[in-house]
Parts: sequence; structure tokens; C-alpha cells
Amino acid sequence: MLGIMELVEDKNVNNFNIKKYSDRTIYFLNSNYTEPIVFHDNNILTFSVLRPESITIKDLHNYLISVNLLLIGTGEKNIILNQELIKHLHKLNKGLEFMNTESACKTHNLLLSEKRSFVSILYP
Repeated sequence: MLGIMELVEDKNVNNFNIKKYSDRTIYFLNSNYTEPIVFHDNNILTFSVLRPESITIKDLHNYLISVNLLLIGTGEKNIILNQELIKHLHKLNKGLEFMNTESACKTHNLLLSEKRSFVSILYP
């Protein structure tokens, strides 16, 4: 007989939980975004790099100081990041996860619920 596991909705909802990702728009409780954003230190800011494959370590320097994990949602499709960036993050011993934005939104919410220290960069 298989065990049944019930999922319980997280009651610790905050303004940084993503409600949905649809039509190249990221929806939060009180706002939505159609341009690249970065979630860092409980703030959401516009991210100036227009394409995920163009991100360099210089673009991330200020965000990586206080966290061990970087999550990047690359848009509707998974895009491979700049190899130099991947190598540099590995040298800095920083975790890196990149995936399509729909999956990254789910991961973002999971990391929030676990109270993990991370940065999210999400491309609609």
C-alpha cells in the first residue's frame, strides 16, 4: 500500500512570494513585472542586463557578498549561461541554479519558505 502525503499551503505568505508566471509576466502579491528583476535582501529591483547569457560576474558582484546561492530564471526556455560566469561562481564557492523562469519561480518560493539566503534573477 502506498502512503499518501498531503501538501500543506505555506501560511507564511509575504510580498516576495511569486503568485504566478504567465504571458512573460511575473506576478507578486502587490506588483507584477515584465522586465528582468533581481530579488536581493528583501527587495525587488530592475536588473539591467537584458539577456541572461550576457550576465558577467561584474553584474553580480554586489549581490553575491551576502548569499551562497544564485537562482536565475532564463525566460520561457532554459538558456545556458556564460561559461566564464559559471566557472567564476564555482571558484567563489557560490551555488548556481539556472532554469526556465516558470521553474525558477517555484524554486524561488521554495527557497523563501525554507528561509534560505539567496538571490533570484528572473527574466520574464
